Amino acid sequence: MDQELAVGKTIKQKYGNLGFHATSMVSPPSKLFGLIVGMPGVGKSCFIQSHPEAFIINTDLSSTTNKEPQACIWPGMDSDGRPCSPSTEANGSIPMVLTWEGVLQKKKQLIEMAETNKPRPKTIVVDSLGPALALVKQYVTKKMGKSEWKELDGRRAWDDVYEELVRFPADLRQHGYGFYYVCHLVNAKIPLGDDRYVIRPELTITDSFYKRLFPLFELVMAFECDMGNRTEMVQQTNKDGTKGPKRPRSVKYKEHFITVNDESLAGITKCRVVLPDRIEVPETDAWSFFEDKYLSAK
Repeated sequence: MDQELAVGKTIKQKYGNLGFHATSMVSPPSKLFGLIVGMPGVGKSCFIQSHPEAFIINTDLSSTTNKEPQACIWPGMDSDGRPCSPSTEANGSIPMVLTWEGVLQKKKQLIEMAETNKPRPKTIVVDSLGPALALVKQYVTKKMGKSEWKELDGRRAWDDVYEELVRFPADLRQHGYGFYYVCHLVNAKIPLGDDRYVIRPELTITDSFYKRLFPLFELVMAFECDMGNRTEMVQQTNKDGTKGPKRPRSVKYKEHFITVNDESLAGITKCRVVLPDRIEVPETDAWSFFEDKYLSAK
């Protein structure tokens, strides 16, 4: 309800022409600038491939991990394991070499689609950040007229690489896209003293690069995986087809979780809404499930 004053103007009336005043704004996960982290094989790529309105730049040159991928993925991988682009032939593909120049062409295409209001994806994903960084190093080396990275001035060259990887999502977000980087975690052995150490998860990018990125992210979520064996009571079937007694049986399980509140990941994860400490991700429609959780938490 708008505030009414007997004399004078409300704050909203005074500054209404400048922008929105005292208005809550929460973007859906598909339009955030985010980072997805986790150890290899915990379900990061499988999760993002379940997003039906995502365009995934496959810098890992990886096969799909989702049994029923919903996202648009480029480049693809052909039956010989080569990176490929789609061709005009029915279900055809053309082998290609992935370069950062090629990625920038896709960025240009996405921006043109936004400027002309053509049907387009909501979310752009680079999976993953490590190989993307290597591609940008090659790009910067070539741009500087050198043949090898070590010929460049180290500090300036790294600044150029980091700036490119920050500007890439910024330009796309200016045109209305959501954007996610995917990054691997590894276990690092942190020494505490003589013959004493602790194992802590650590990003595979440098601390200086993450210091540039971290303030820009609205969401950094970590994937975890629990797996092992457990005993379940399994229904037996009699010879005549009727139900028999239930008997215990050891079965393997593998469960995937999202967390933004793990103490061991303090300084890595972040979130602007209050989510449960641990969210179990279903095998199918994982993105839609998480989006519902996120929007209901605002």
